[in-house]
Amino acid sequence: MNFLTLLFPPGNTSRRQWALTFLAVFLVIIPSAYLGRDVVAPAVCQVQAEKQGLDTSAGPQGNWEYWSLYKRALAVCTGWCAAGGVVLGIGLCMFLEHLLQKRDQRVGQPRNDLERWILGTYANFAAYYASFPDELEEKGPMKALSRQANRSASLAYRPNAPLCLGGRLRDEANQKMVIRDLKKSWDINNLRDLLAAVDHMSAGPGLTDCPDQAARAWQLCRSTQLLGLAYVAGWLNREEMVRRSCGVCRTIQATFQDWDELNRSYLEGYTRWAFRSGHSQGMIDLRRRIQRDLQTRRDSPYRLNWHLPLDPEYWARRGRMEKNLG
Repeated sequence: MNFLTLLFPPGNTSRRQWALTFLAVFLVIIPSAYLGRDVVAPAVCQVQAEKQGLDTSAGPQGNWEYWSLYKRALAVCTGWCAAGGVVLGIGLCMFLEHLLQKRDQRVGQPRNDLERWILGTYANFAAYYASFPDELEEKGPMKALSRQANRSASLAYRPNAPLCLGGRLRDEANQKMVIRDLKKSWDINNLRDLLAAVDHMSAGPGLTDCPDQAARAWQLCRSTQLLGLAYVAGWLNREEMVRRSCGVCRTIQATFQDWDELNRSYLEGYTRWAFRSGHSQGMIDLRRRIQRDLQTRRDSPYRLNWHLPLDPEYWARRGRMEKNLG
């Protein structure tokens, strides 16, 4: 983040940045200017006047030379203290923003093996979605129909970037982006629309009419993907997202033998969709590269047991036990 945007926010600045700017201006910069005017300037002026042997008994107004000296000290000290306040304010904003970004990272990443398993069902999309630079958000990164967007995604892709639930950090900027993108790419305007799409793809005709495993993987993995996006959008809290995702993931466990079959089938389903949608071969190659990279990551969700218990209550109890023992 450009640190100047913290004190001089552009038009699309988040509420958090405005709050940090307010904090810096009213708690650091303005008090620093007052400190320079009311404390530092009179002290500096007094010292200089005594060195010059000026009569200070009547105050600055009683002596023209003393008054001139006081005005110069007032301007210089107020300006320097205000400038120091700007530097301190920027430093404070950058420090707080760093802490808040670390918090966003913790909130966005899986907390346990259950959440990692869920994320594994759409990890390919999550790594792809996270690779889009912010300047391409307005173009609808899910579709990525332009060659420019395709090239930018390939260049921005980071093989070892953290995997987040829903593919992006759960902050204000990504919340707006996901809501906008769901509307553009899926014609989904609210949670009810999203849950209807998930039901259709994971339990309705979207699944039952599938002719093969590739089509089933494409429907089911996009169902958990949508639930992850609903979490980033703020439409579902974490617990509800996990609960609903587990229902879809149990179907995935029953439909496929292991991670390898699911991933092969998903890539085949994606490839069919990409050709129908007019995507470039470069985008298909990128998704295949992402899949290869996911296989070899140390934190790969594919290292988890395929038959992991998908019971949110079990993992909640386990988390409480570990917290008590720790």
